[in-house]
Amino acid sequence: MAPSPVIAIMQGGLCGTLATMFMYGIICMQAFFYIQNYASDKKRLKILVASIWCLETVHTALSIHFVEHYLILNFYNPEALEYVVWSMSVTYIVGFVIAFSVNLCFIWRIWLLGKSLWISSCLVILATIRFGFGVGNCSMSLRYTLWAVFRDRVYPTMVAGWVLSVLADSAIACALCCYLHAHRTGIRRTDSIINRLLLYTINTGAITSFFAVLVIIMFLAIPDTQAFVAFVQVQSKLYAVSLLASLNSRKSTLQKAQMAIPTDVSLAFLPTTSKSAPLSPFEKQTRRIEIHQSTDVYNHQDDP
Repeated sequence: MAPSPVIAIMQGGLCGTLATMFMYGIICMQAFFYIQNYASDKKRLKILVASIWCLETVHTALSIHFVEHYLILNFYNPEALEYVVWSMSVTYIVGFVIAFSVNLCFIWRIWLLGKSLWISSCLVILATIRFGFGVGNCSMSLRYTLWAVFRDRVYPTMVAGWVLSVLADSAIACALCCYLHAHRTGIRRTDSIINRLLLYTINTGAITSFFAVLVIIMFLAIPDTQAFVAFVQVQSKLYAVSLLASLNSRKSTLQKAQMAIPTDVSLAFLPTTSKSAPLSPFEKQTRRIEIHQSTDVYNHQDDP
């Protein structure tokens, strides 16, 4: 028995919406954790977190709306599946805004680490072009509401936009890794913290790039379904999760860095005689040298 066309078309959107609802819960938990533990952060950081949370709330609500439109309100109207509902288009526009905002935040960190205007500018241009392709494609779906027509119209720009997504995420992750690696000091404790940041950066860039590749594969390999929609929905949540996780991990990272190694050093019982004067047996036995060393770690507050 052949599968229902409704299942073939809407399975991706339904699975993607369920996944986004689960990840939205994680985002709410991260936002609450941030409010509880980083009340002293700069105002711009608080505005950033609040904006990301609001956008993710809108993104989740719109995802629920278009699934309700197709699977509940038009349950007995399969022809409705041939048309793009407005909430689906707006959902992806909101997702691209979130991705662009997070990309700019990480590019700002690259600027703080390297102070390279050329590299930062190139990354901003790449992220902006990618954002333009994404919003442009979604805007086309509001004009060409028939799925078949929309797919034919945006086929090349859709693929180009997601290829740019892979390039942008990979380039940002590589730049961060290079600058973090350049800041190694040779001190085991400091290098272990940098290694932790490197691993986190690589994983973040790899996951978002991997989902962009999956979108391209699904869009090209299964043209008659909306399987690619699930990965588009989840990728938006991954950007928000990665940003909030990086902000919430600062305290634990700094606590490890601020653990000073006490090597108390006091110059005690040193002889007060001249170099040429011989030492008494008592002075020879009581000579002791101690070194007191403390390590100060300074927290850079210009984090976006």
